Amino acid sequence: MATTSTGKRRGRQVDEIAVALPQRAASLMRLFLTRTTVPISRTETSVLVALEEHPRRITELAARERVTQPGITLLVNRLEQRGWAERHVDPNDRRVVLVSITEQGEEVLARLRSEYRALFHEEMATLPDEDVCTLASAIEILDRLIERLTAQER
Repeated sequence: MATTSTGKRRGRQVDEIAVALPQRAASLMRLFLTRTTVPISRTETSVLVALEEHPRRITELAARERVTQPGITLLVNRLEQRGWAERHVDPNDRRVVLVSITEQGEEVLARLRSEYRALFHEEMATLPDEDVCTLASAIEILDRLIERLTAQER
């Protein structure tokens, strides 16, 4: 009987986490972006991070960000105007246009990360050591979860 009760409790916890985690992640990102000196949106940030991994097609970016192709094209145009991204022909298929991050775009991401770290260092300095360790463990767990979910997409 205890196993059933434990299983139900675990199921409820998993449901609560499934709802709360995306909300908390979005709240953290929103709070951070309101405090950064870089005028950038969440989607622009996400696209720059994707481009940092490797050049991508517009269609790939649209699918990754879950936005329309015209929407991502406008976003890439903005990134290009700021000097953070550039289009170029794929050397393996001259019919394909790829979008890449520029050196300026990489500098913007570095600045964002630096500001993000500074904000968290300041706030986390007030937390007990146990809470910091718990958060570090949570990051490792989230990394494993992300890895499994990413593998399912392939």
